[in-house]
Amino acid sequence: MDLKTLNRIDKLRRLKSRGPKTPKWLKPYHMLFFAFLSIFIFGFIIKMLEQNN
Repeated sequence: MDLKTLNRIDKLRRLKSRGPKTPKWLKPYHMLFFAFLSIFIFGFIIKMLEQNN
């Protein structure tokens, strides 16, 4: 193998080991916060619908 293919393989290996970059707002604790918030809002909407009937 020549140097070009070796460099390409090395670059691919490094990219694969780093993995996809997750955006700042997709960190686990933010996802937990969004989950609790959505459950809370969903429950509130259900309560409002029950009161109207």
